Amino acid sequence: MENQVPQTPQVKQTTEEKAAQRTQTIIIAGGIIFLVLLIAAIVLMATFPQVTEVVRDIAIVFVAVETFLIGAALLVLVVQVQMLIRVLQDEIQPLLRSVNETTSTVRGTTQFVSHNLVDPIIKAAGFTAGVRRVADDLLTVIGVARSKPKSTQSNTGGTNGEEA
Repeated sequence: MENQVPQTPQVKQTTEEKAAQRTQTIIIAGGIIFLVLLIAAIVLMATFPQVTEVVRDIAIVFVAVETFLIGAALLVLVVQVQMLIRVLQDEIQPLLRSVNETTSTVRGTTQFVSHNLVDPIIKAAGFTAGVRRVADDLLTVIGVARSKPKSTQSNTGGTNGEEA
């Protein structure tokens, strides 16, 4: 078992590669079938000219009907495009104008509220925070000053350095 020859890994085809190969095979087969049918039709048309004339006449009628149907479909398409343009002009543009006016109103309202309500509140809150900080600092300084032992007043009458 020590002298094993390393095996070459086998290449496995993925599902996409198999699908691509299958599609390529179908396209080639379809092309071959089309060529065989075309050659058979040419041989049959050369062999039976009267049948060829009948088939030709039927094909001409079929093409004429198909052209009429395509023209009708194009006419319906043009009418639908005109209706779409009318809807866009009559309904969508006023709606867009209304939305634009609403956003302008909201923008003005937010600017007004920001300038007249929010800014003063922020300034007042900042001022209050500053006053509170100064007051806390003053109370801290006063508290430290009171807690220091005073050597001159410690034996003079029992007030412990406090004023009455």
